[in-house]
Amino acid sequence: MLYAQKEQFGSMFDTTPEFKAGLHYGYVMAGEIGVVKRDIVYSGDVLNTTARIQEKCNEFGVDILLSEDLVKSLKPTNSFQPKEIGAISLKGKAKKVELFTV
Repeated sequence: MLYAQKEQFGSMFDTTPEFKAGLHYGYVMAGEIGVVKRDIVYSGDVLNTTARIQEKCNEFGVDILLSEDLVKSLKPTNSFQPKEIGAISLKGKAKKVELFTV
């Protein structure tokens, strides 16, 4: 949808939206907080790791990075062949995380 309106954004705002994504796999805890205004909150190491992965997109010049945990849970197809980036140290993580892009 945004890509289809790329020219319109460019002419109106002199720029076009770009997004970077970090993708990871694992368990997340969900909870509900609030009395008057209720919100659902998510927490867990998976969210922290995902944020750290996304931060590495610019360093490697890619728009999407995937963790090895996610790649292992997916089945490669003709249109989905992840390319290995390598084992990377992430802030706050003791072990290196193997990263891929598509």
